[in-house]
Amino acid sequence: MGNILTIAGKEVRVYLTTWMSYILFGGFILITGLVFGSAVEQFQTQSMQYLQHNYRQGIDMMNVTEGILAPLMYQMVFVLIFMLPVLTMRLFSEERRGKTLQLLMTAPVRPIEIVLGKYIGAVTVMTIMFALSLLFPLLLHVFGISGADGLSPVDWNTVWTGYLGLFLFGCACVSIGLLASSVTESQLVAVIISFGVLLVLWLVGLVSQGHTSGLQRVLYYASHITHLDGFLRGMVRLTDVVYYCSLSFAGIFLSWRVIEAERWK
Repeated sequence: MGNILTIAGKEVRVYLTTWMSYILFGGFILITGLVFGSAVEQFQTQSMQYLQHNYRQGIDMMNVTEGILAPLMYQMVFVLIFMLPVLTMRLFSEERRGKTLQLLMTAPVRPIEIVLGKYIGAVTVMTIMFALSLLFPLLLHVFGISGADGLSPVDWNTVWTGYLGLFLFGCACVSIGLLASSVTESQLVAVIISFGVLLVLWLVGLVSQGHTSGLQRVLYYASHITHLDGFLRGMVRLTDVVYYCSLSFAGIFLSWRVIEAERWK
């Protein structure tokens, strides 16, 4: 475990001392901030329309969690599909290009420890990105209009459940990026491979919607997007957790086999 944490710590330090990480952080916050501002504006416009028409039932049904934060978290998924391949592209590709992977393999550390260390390091940086985005629900919590009972307008249980789903989704994406980085020394190729896989997993979910055949149900289950629906509605379903954990395990396991094969070359 000590070797894993040492490698993870090294990866985090490398991430936090390179300009690429801060570009990713800034881009992530900028894009999500624009989405957040748009969602707030639409929410306010709809509220004003209900007030003008004295539609009290519609006003009572509106809440900032479903009207603002749920769409924000859903849009964050598509931002992650583009950004996580960039985050993970250097994990092993840089080692291969710099001819340091062979040197690393001669150190008293097992290949599985190398893979887990790099994976945990990337997941840690991804978690920092998520933590930065908590600014938006906090703004609604502080400046939102509370009800007559003085409670927060933000349903934090739903928010934390949604972030749990985003975290599991991100961990699965990182494992795919880790695998892509392990098979090539080109960071650009690693980005293309991981982004292509994530894009295909998204598209199969779109193709399978509205169909009931056995193959379409399989494709629907295989999509990483469809398993987020429950989390974003505040529900934790075992099948969704198992899917993301299985996808993460598959990416880590295959990466380990690729790196293990390097030892025998």
